[in-house]
Amino acid sequence: MKIAVIDGCNQDIGLNILFPEADYFIHSIEVDKSKNMNKYSIIPRTDIQNVNDKNYDILFIIIALYDAKPGTRFYKQNIKQILDKELEIINNNNFKKVFIFDNYDYDYDPNEIIKCDKIDLFFKRNYNKQKIYNENVVPFPFIMFGEVSLIEKILEKEINSEREKMNRIFFTGTLFIHNDEQLNYVRDRRSIYNKIQKYIYNPGRLHYNIFLSEIRNSKYSLDLNGVGEPNKRTFEILSQGSLMISEYNDLKWPFEEGDEFNHELKFKHEKEFYKIMDKLNKNPDFYKNCLENQNKIFNKYFNLEWIKCYILHFI
Repeated sequence: MKIAVIDGCNQDIGLNILFPEADYFIHSIEVDKSKNMNKYSIIPRTDIQNVNDKNYDILFIIIALYDAKPGTRFYKQNIKQILDKELEIINNNNFKKVFIFDNYDYDYDPNEIIKCDKIDLFFKRNYNKQKIYNENVVPFPFIMFGEVSLIEKILEKEINSEREKMNRIFFTGTLFIHNDEQLNYVRDRRSIYNKIQKYIYNPGRLHYNIFLSEIRNSKYSLDLNGVGEPNKRTFEILSQGSLMISEYNDLKWPFEEGDEFNHELKFKHEKEFYKIMDKLNKNPDFYKNCLENQNKIFNKYFNLEWIKCYILHFI
C-alpha cells in the first residue's frame, strides 16, 4: 500500500510520523519545520506531478479548507490555488482511497466547500457533536498547524501520578476576542480569564521546556477555548498529567462509547469554575478519580498505535 501525503503549506507532519513509509509532498512552507522533519527522517518533496494512481494507492491531503472558500473574511487565494491543483489530481486519477484531513478552526461540514465524488472521507479536526454532518465526515482532533504537530506533543508525554504537585491552577498564553461576524462565531478568552484570573497561577511567557515543567508540576491546568478545538494547550496539559479544567465546548472526540473526559470539570461561566475548584480542593478522592480517568483516556487513545489504527479502519 503506497501512500502519498500532500500537505500544501507544510502545516502538520503528524501523518508522516504515523505513516513513516508515506511520501510527503508540499507546495510551499508556512513555518520552518526542518528540525522536526529531520528528527523523524521526513524529506519533503515538491514534485507533486508524480502523485498519481500509478505510483500511489492512497492519497492523504492536509488542508485548511475554509481558507479556500471565496467570499469569506479569511479567504486565501494561494490556498484556493493549492486546493484546485489537488482536486485536479484527484479527478484525473483513480486512487483506492482519498482522504482529506481538514485542520481548520471552524466546525462546518467540509462538503459545504468541496463536492467531489472521488473523495472517500473527510477527517475533521473541529467536529461539533451538536451538529449533523454528512456520513463521509469523521472526527479527527489529532491534527492542527504550527511549528509542532499535535502528534509530536503526544510523544512529549511525561505522566507521573506519584509526582508531588503544587496546589495551583496553571495558565499562560494568548488572550484574545475572535469575532467572525459572517458566521456569528465568537471566541472570547479575555473576558472569562479576567473574571477568574485571581485564582490562576500565570508566570507569563516561558521557554517551552520550562512551560511544560510548570504544567507538570501544577495540580490543575486551565484549558481555555481557542478559535477552534482542540487547541495545543489541550494536548500539552494531557501529556504532562496535570488535571485539565476546561472551558466548555462541543468538540467530539472519537472515543468508544462510555469514554469521555470529566464532564464535571467543564465550565461555561465563572460561577461554575468556582464550584469546580471548590469541590476539587475539598474532596481529594474526587481529584484522584478525575485524574485517573483523564490519564486512562490519554493512555488509551493518545498514542501512535491507536490513532494509526483509527485511520486504517477506514482504509
